[in-house]
Parts: sequence; structure tokens; C-alpha cells
Amino acid sequence: MTTNQFSQIALDGSLFLAGPVALLAGLVSFLSPCVLPLVPGYLGYVTGLTGADLREHRRGRVLAGVLLFILGFSVVFISAGVLFSQVTAWMRFNGAWVTQLLGVVVIIMGVVFMGGISFLQRDRKIHRRPPAGLWGAP
Repeated sequence: MTTNQFSQIALDGSLFLAGPVALLAGLVSFLSPCVLPLVPGYLGYVTGLTGADLREHRRGRVLAGVLLFILGFSVVFISAGVLFSQVTAWMRFNGAWVTQLLGVVVIIMGVVFMGGISFLQRDRKIHRRPPAGLWGAP
């Protein structure tokens, strides 16, 4: 199958056929050389266990960590999608002034980037890190 056939199945075909295509695309991206080496570190982070400890524990802790991680990502992206779709729908009817306001914000950000407003040039970092393990997974 060519790329065009895959895109036609995903866009115009049935969900029954698009599901396996999406699963295959996810598997290919997971097994790619730039993602696969990250898996041991990811599993260690979401479980809070080292490689030696990971062999001794049941798969339940690994599965719980992975599911909590997926749940955390899902909540963030679903919330962002709902929020931005509502904002887009609102802006379609009432948003002319928001476009002008955001234009002014872009101009101010350009001035800040050039160093024109010195107090906005400070560097601030969050030093708190989430705990490793099941509490930090989401």
C-alpha cells in the first residue's frame, strides 16, 4: 500500500479499517531508532524502579505506571482540545478585538526579544520536580 492509500483509508474509510492503520503507525513510530532507546528510561521513571528492581517486581506496577502516564497525557490534551475549541467558537463571533489585542502582544514580545524591556529579560525556573514512581507518572 502506498501512503496515499493509507491516508484515504484513514480519512474516508471506515473506522474498522482506520483503527489497524493507526495501530500500525504507532507501532512503527515506537520501534523507530530514535524512540526505542528511550523506553527503559521511561519505564524506570513511571515505575520508580531501576533496571535491577524492575526484574524483581510484578508487571502490575509497570502497567499501573504506564496507564497513569497515559491518563495524565489524555487529561491534558483532552482539556486543551475542549478549551481551544470553545475559545475558537467564541472568537468566531466575538473575537475581532482579541485579534487586535494579540497583535499588540506580538509587538510587545518583539520589543522584549530585542532587549527593550529589561525587567522581562529575567530567567526563572521551576525547581520542583515530580516524584519518580506511580505518583509522578501522571
